[in-house]
Amino acid sequence: MASRIAQTYGLQPRGVLKFGADEKRFRYLRRLPAPDVGVFVEHFWMIRWDLRGVAPYNAQTVSHPSVQLGLEKGKSRIYGVVKGRSSHMLGGLGEVFGVKFRPGGFYPFLKSPLSRLTNRSIALSDVFGSSAQEFEQSVLSLEFGATRANAAENFLRQRLPQRDETAVLAGQIVDEICVNRQIMTVDDVVARFHLGKRTLQRMFDQYVGVTPKWVIRVYRLHELVERLHQEKAARKAVVFADLAQELGYFDQAHFVRDFKSIIGCTPSEYLKQLRQ
Repeated sequence: MASRIAQTYGLQPRGVLKFGADEKRFRYLRRLPAPDVGVFVEHFWMIRWDLRGVAPYNAQTVSHPSVQLGLEKGKSRIYGVVKGRSSHMLGGLGEVFGVKFRPGGFYPFLKSPLSRLTNRSIALSDVFGSSAQEFEQSVLSLEFGATRANAAENFLRQRLPQRDETAVLAGQIVDEICVNRQIMTVDDVVARFHLGKRTLQRMFDQYVGVTPKWVIRVYRLHELVERLHQEKAARKAVVFADLAQELGYFDQAHFVRDFKSIIGCTPSEYLKQLRQ
């Protein structure tokens, strides 16, 4: 069991924007699912914060191409992919338990195109019916840690849908986009997986909720944000033209425009805020 648990202090997940966060006030834990549930779920996660005595913190993230289920007392929801930056105001003492579904992994539960869920959320009861309240209570009533992940895993295991091979393929394509830096365009994806472009577009609309082009762009921006965090720690000068080229942009202006459209500021402004 221990090999499936990773516990850290601070704001660790990729896509988290760290605008002046006191990371000692956050505790983050992630647990991998068992193989049967792992067909649908990427990992379970939970975060606890203690911001008593300090100003509320605006937690900002850049979405992954995954549906997320968040359990928070009285506020539990299922969230589709957010195409821009999302914000959640955190204050006092609080915690959230989450399920990050694999790209494509939530479609067999919903049985409806995930593009209908993009940029919006739905109630747990829309998917799990009368069991939704039981789900929230059975997980959040347990101690913060692996026991919560075990309870959530057991709940989902009892309701696992039939495996959908197209959903699995969609997840594999998204995984390849994430790790393969040679994939810069939709044509690269088409060539690698021997799919027609229209077939790929329809697959992503139904099983992922966003376009392949958006997935390529957001993963490159995730990588850029991580690089900026590293550069901030090293206190090195950043050559943004070189970074843009490494990430597959033909010109720096397009690179800056993409970053600002999702992050809300330019790369140099973001680095400046990190260093402050």
